[in-house]
Amino acid sequence: MEKLVLAVLSIGILFSSCNKEDDNTAIENFRYEATVISQGLDCGETFIVSLKSIGSDTGIEDGTYYADNLDPDLNIKGLKINLNCREPNDDELYACTTLGLTYSHIVVTESKKAED
Repeated sequence: MEKLVLAVLSIGILFSSCNKEDDNTAIENFRYEATVISQGLDCGETFIVSLKSIGSDTGIEDGTYYADNLDPDLNIKGLKINLNCREPNDDELYACTTLGLTYSHIVVTESKKAED
């Protein structure tokens, strides 16, 4: 009987610790943090973000970018977000007006609201 109780407790601990690791891994998998600045003047509904690399060798320099493919729920001025992104390929480049400041584009591949 004691072995059964011990086995059940061990399995319970194993599964609960896996869930915690999965949550931490999801946060750690983001390579950038950003702040949503505002909707851009030049590129339709695209929002501008101030991007900062969390680690090293991320491939995209810290700076201000148009964030293509940003989740509409995150299009809130001043919102802190975590994201993964890449530079657009040739098929994803499009013309914007030149009424305002010009920024390079990033394509957001994954994003979520930053935890406080």
